[in-house]
Amino acid sequence: MTTETITWIPVTERVPDEDTTVLVCNDRHGVLESWLDMGAWRFGSYDGFKLLGGTVTHWAEMPNGPKS
Repeated sequence: MTTETITWIPVTERVPDEDTTVLVCNDRHGVLESWLDMGAWRFGSYDGFKLLGGTVTHWAEMPNGPKS
């Protein structure tokens, strides 16, 4: 079994690079896959939907996943 540590970074400290998919913690919707596009958090398909409602409070880099 492989265990990864996810480090949550407050958006008040810094945000990820634009167009980099990350995990975000939204105070209304929980944890989502998301990315920044011209300063707006997006989620969903490639063209993305703007994240409506709630506030992104933290983000984390995507985990590597299991190794074969």
